[in-house]
Amino acid sequence: MSKIFKLLAVTLLLAFVLGACSPAANEPADEKLRVAVIMPSSITDLAFSQSIYDALVKIQAERGGPDNFEFVYSENMFQVDDAAAAIRDFASQGYDIVIAHGSQYGTSVQEIAPDFPETVFAHGTTNRTFVDDGITNVYAYEAASNEGGYVNGVMAAKLTQSKIVGIVGPIDVGDAKLYIEGFEKGVRDTDPSI
Repeated sequence: MSKIFKLLAVTLLLAFVLGACSPAANEPADEKLRVAVIMPSSITDLAFSQSIYDALVKIQAERGGPDNFEFVYSENMFQVDDAAAAIRDFASQGYDIVIAHGSQYGTSVQEIAPDFPETVFAHGTTNRTFVDDGITNVYAYEAASNEGGYVNGVMAAKLTQSKIVGIVGPIDVGDAKLYIEGFEKGVRDTDPSI
């Protein structure tokens, strides 16, 4: 499979996952695309992992089903060592695109991708592609979660009567960090005395 096709496929896949493109016509694909995704939580988490799973289901339907677009997934891969084993396993099985759906998987992708130069790796949610390390088959995607955080920060600032607001986040990296930074900025821009 050509590198251009893989690049185009991963770009379109990630754009779809992030909701940035409109639905395509229901035409069968010219070539079967095989995608594997590793995610930290369940496909029914109503959030991070479910969003990519639901997008892959929709892409599969739009490409004419599993004969044209095959995808597999490993969910609840919160342990990075377990996720790394799954990433390597999927790449060894010849999947065209392996998506490591979580910034915690960055080191694993950085170590594994050079061993599989014909596989495209997508790493989210981050902007790290490791191109400075000579790795050319890793792409990155990142949600603009700071924008949603900003809106919620503005609302919190407008709603508080005590001039005290708080936010709790899971980890201080990736889109979670962006969300919290956006929230703080929304509060400060609305009322610096909070």
